[in-house]
Amino acid sequence: MGASTLLLSGNIDTIAQMSCNPAIGGQAKGQMVRELDALGGEMAINTDVTGIQFRLLNESKGPAVQAPRAQCDKKAYQFRLKHTLELQPNLQIFQATVTGLLFKAGKVVGCQTNLDIDFLGQTIVVTTGTFLRGLMHIGQNKNEGGRLGDFSAKSLSSSLTEAGIQLERLKTGTPPRLLGRSIDFSKMEEQKGDTHPTFFAFHDTRGPEEMFHVEQSGERRIGWAPGSEQVSCWMTHTTAQTAEIVRANLSKSAMYSGEIVGVGPRYCPSIEDKFVRFADKPRHLLFLEPEGRSTNEYYVNGLSTSLPFDVQLDLVHSIPGLEKAQLLRPAYAVEYDFAHPTQLFPSLESKKVENLFFAGQINGTSGYEEAAVQGLVAGVNAVNKVRATAPMLIQRNEGYIGVLIDDLVSKGTREPYRMFTSRAEYRLLFNHGSAEFRFLDHAKTYNLLSNNRIKNIEAKQAKVTHWVDYLEKTRNTGGTWADAIRRDRVGAVLPEELAKESAPVRDEVVYRVSYQGYLAREQRQVEKLSQIEKIRIPADFDYPAVRGLRRESALKLAEFKPMTLGQASRISGVNPADISILMVLIGAGAVRARDAS
Repeated sequence: MGASTLLLSGNIDTIAQMSCNPAIGGQAKGQMVRELDALGGEMAINTDVTGIQFRLLNESKGPAVQAPRAQCDKKAYQFRLKHTLELQPNLQIFQATVTGLLFKAGKVVGCQTNLDIDFLGQTIVVTTGTFLRGLMHIGQNKNEGGRLGDFSAKSLSSSLTEAGIQLERLKTGTPPRLLGRSIDFSKMEEQKGDTHPTFFAFHDTRGPEEMFHVEQSGERRIGWAPGSEQVSCWMTHTTAQTAEIVRANLSKSAMYSGEIVGVGPRYCPSIEDKFVRFADKPRHLLFLEPEGRSTNEYYVNGLSTSLPFDVQLDLVHSIPGLEKAQLLRPAYAVEYDFAHPTQLFPSLESKKVENLFFAGQINGTSGYEEAAVQGLVAGVNAVNKVRATAPMLIQRNEGYIGVLIDDLVSKGTREPYRMFTSRAEYRLLFNHGSAEFRFLDHAKTYNLLSNNRIKNIEAKQAKVTHWVDYLEKTRNTGGTWADAIRRDRVGAVLPEELAKESAPVRDEVVYRVSYQGYLAREQRQVEKLSQIEKIRIPADFDYPAVRGLRRESALKLAEFKPMTLGQASRISGVNPADISILMVLIGAGAVRARDAS
């Protein structure tokens, strides 16, 4: 966007470090990464050129719920992204730990650092991850830090609290890492990558200069041809002995001994949680995932724990194939501060302090993908704030990014928030192949993509529209071409000219035709509810003064300060009767204002 930007990091050598699983994507997460790519984000292309295994999840269930996932080379991913930032015009990187924020007249104007250097800025985006008063637990052992071997940001929390921002604690965890040569893979089931990988970036709308890595400066970023030389992952499982070890040592777990006060992730539970909450399950699946091509380190997906190290050893050795495994790094839990996201506007600007934005785990989310999309939205809107232009507000009906942000700012969260397809009421509209079309207006409005790529997306969109219209109107044997596709599905024959189009165009055309009735129904629902989303609520609206509005609702609405009637309707505790009263008052005022204009 051309804005002069400073990136401060406590350790610039760990920019883009994959603290947990060296993988990107998965259910709903994969779709979000494609949406991020459609808005000019870097995660998708960085994943494609450093990926070492690609899999399309739910391949047998149809394109509506299919999602790409990739295992990455952890260090290549990190090094390439750091290099990308170093080469980015208008961006300055500097290593310093932010110790506090600087305020003036209710606005943030800069920050203080551990180097006694203050930096001034018109807007600030805070992205603290798990480092905000980060505390790691291995049994009764505690170490300050946001991840093993790294620091804890201890004083920034007090600065936020003094500004009136409410903080609480959350918890996440990570499994042990193992030495590959000590693993017996013959006792495990191999999982290979897809023969024809599904990538995250939209390669078909990029020119060669946007794909590969020779810069004007002559520097070349790390990476390889996407999908080349894929490696295998491996699947094993816990045993009855594993369960016995966990249950016998629950009192030693930091989670179950009361050492941890933060709430952990419901959808990515520790091994202790699995055996307690799912006591009827005889075993739990585990996945051995390589951390890279140039390391022999393996990540044990599914074995997150905060048990003491000696118990971790017994735990690992009770698993088929890991009887002699050597641990390179122990599993641990980490507690950290987060700020309730209901304190934010949908632009991700703080309601408490003007010009201050929050993104990532400080907003209560879990996962690289959720953090990345928030970072992009917050960054775009930080620039818009400086330029006094309207913020980029992504709606729930536009994509998973819109669902994520609306859920956070309207409903809040009491546990690490993870995106799922089930959270989106319009998920059929959110197939991963359509992301560029859904976000094209935002990309054009806020100058997020190159002119060349915008033109390529528009040309691709025109082809899709043409072919959908052609198939619906042109008759073939026994009806239209579209009827035949809906009838025959997988085995459907396409017109010869359509078969010559690129795979992304064909796939999107077939998707729209196959699900035409369902997509039309969801679109009608979007249009029906869009009216309530258009009714804006004045920022200074006096809810307690509204006759007939329940006191609980008035207090919640006054606290949340929803921007639209649609957002107000999604606040927990606000019922349809309350919305009807507001619609009469605010809707009538909006109509009078339109008539007057």
